[in-house]
Amino acid sequence: MVNHTNDRFLESDAFPFYAAPYELIAGRYVAPHSHEFVEFVYIVEGSGMHTYKGIEHKLHTGDAFVIEPGTEHAYRVGESEQLLVYNVLFHPSLIFHELERLQEDSSFFDFYYVVPFMRQSVKDQPSLWLSPVEQSELKLLLDEIVREFTVKDHGYRSMIRSKLVECFVFLSRCNRKNNDSVRLASTSEKQAIEQIARFIERHLDKQLKLAEVSRLCGMSVSTFKAKFKANTGRTFLEYRNDMRIMAAKRLLVQTELKMIDIAQEVGFEDISLFNRTFRQWTGMSPRQYRKDHL
Repeated sequence: MVNHTNDRFLESDAFPFYAAPYELIAGRYVAPHSHEFVEFVYIVEGSGMHTYKGIEHKLHTGDAFVIEPGTEHAYRVGESEQLLVYNVLFHPSLIFHELERLQEDSSFFDFYYVVPFMRQSVKDQPSLWLSPVEQSELKLLLDEIVREFTVKDHGYRSMIRSKLVECFVFLSRCNRKNNDSVRLASTSEKQAIEQIARFIERHLDKQLKLAEVSRLCGMSVSTFKAKFKANTGRTFLEYRNDMRIMAAKRLLVQTELKMIDIAQEVGFEDISLFNRTFRQWTGMSPRQYRKDHL
């Protein structure tokens, strides 16, 4: 499987972004691939199939969805179909602080983080579908973004960042109206907790709040805390820190990343908190762990 890199598709390290309309003609097949960047896809018109982590989903005009970095996916267009899409590719660092703020909005959180996670395990899980009026509004926004990226007039990078954030705010508003009750799919309490555990592992770098994850499995915070510990043997914070330290250990041994970069990669915004937590969990500092295991 091909893994598309930032340097092949995005403008530059300083401005990791790309946007353009893309047409898939009848009978076209885009083989399974992944990429280092986020791909936001909007279906302008037509229909086809999208395979996400081995599960196939039908695409319709007005669908909008996010594909996370490192996720395998593919497209297939039938012999009597065609598909016109808008592709917006970017590295999260482009609007890192804006994404952190948007995450506080449950509608954006569901659209950007939860729905992609659900699409990995549930067939025909609905993504965000826009009404005809919303479709027109989003297309205008995307046309402006593509024009700025194509013309590259003075200040185009600032304009694109601003329009991209505006685009996600608009989508979160649409999601609030159209799909305000997203829940992780499960048939039992145990499965719900297992799904939350996998969700935590996939989003170690996110500052997930108890209120967010409790809502995803339809529980109050107090009920979720009790059920999570009963099923995992650890509190939510203990489990998350376990996963973060395990990930940090791998990065310390397998990469040459700086300590601050590893800390941020696994969800610690404060390097001193990372060092303190790592020592509590392992009995040594991150630097000592790297030295002992190389």
